[in-house]
Amino acid sequence: MGRIATATDARRLAHWKRWLSLRAYGVVTRSLFGATTPPQKMRARFERFGTVSRASMQHRFPDLAFEDHAIGRLTMESVRAVKSPCCVILHLHGGAFVMGSRDSYRNRAMRLSYRCNAEVFVPDYRLAPEYPFPAALDDALIAWQYTKDLRSQLPIFVTGDSAGGGLALSLLLRLREHGTAMPNGALLLSPWADMTASGASVDRNRRRDLWLSREHIEVWARYYMGKADPRIPYLSPVFADLSGLPPLLLLAGEHEVLLDDAVRIGEAATRAGTPAQVLIGTGMQHDWPLTLPWLDESRSAWSQMLLFVERHCNGHPPSP
Repeated sequence: MGRIATATDARRLAHWKRWLSLRAYGVVTRSLFGATTPPQKMRARFERFGTVSRASMQHRFPDLAFEDHAIGRLTMESVRAVKSPCCVILHLHGGAFVMGSRDSYRNRAMRLSYRCNAEVFVPDYRLAPEYPFPAALDDALIAWQYTKDLRSQLPIFVTGDSAGGGLALSLLLRLREHGTAMPNGALLLSPWADMTASGASVDRNRRRDLWLSREHIEVWARYYMGKADPRIPYLSPVFADLSGLPPLLLLAGEHEVLLDDAVRIGEAATRAGTPAQVLIGTGMQHDWPLTLPWLDESRSAWSQMLLFVERHCNGHPPSP
């Protein structure tokens, strides 16, 4: 009886931990990053609450290593949480194209490095509305070329979350257009891949998404796309021909309004002959592996991400 009670208590505790984490996530995100909150105010809030100094991180994790990189006006930071990475990751951060930076993504980059046994590069691509499309895509291409040349001896992956996930897809399309080498694979967390908000989940999940809404997508899209047509593939990869791309792993929360962005990308890629897998986090919200890393659902997602990286390292030894 004692064992049964203990197991039941553990499940009950996990349930409440999950419930409280998701509700707190919703309160914070809706309060700080509303659909009509000015971009500069959101950016300042994101940096204030997301930035962690290198010194404080190295105090907790002495083996952490950081490097600065500059390619003209574009700067990047690389994070290494393991001594001998099996691969390199170029991570394009989220933030609706209007916020986020290498500083505010430092902690997330560390987690990505540790979980995927990788050295992670995070570029400070230009942000909207000051720099609308295609500024972020142009910077992503520069970051890719630099990173690939610098770490040519290792497998390389492209990852991105939210807006960065859509940007990562756009980068793959640009690489294909240029006929240049592709990454070993791409990991896309809750990718924002449709500037037109045409996915059925935008309305289907409007009462279940604790943060984002149709208004968020429509208002924020205008900051980035400027005067461009929102249906062009570089802005909305859901409308692109996805043939000839490397393997894709897409993750999306069951209750987020952007769920169908990931689902439609997975379906279109598969039809085009590009290997694609879509993992849907049961009951999860937008970008949950990065924003709620302590949940069991996040740990499961990280395990799947590591398996994907190891599977596509082309003969390089997997992590211990």
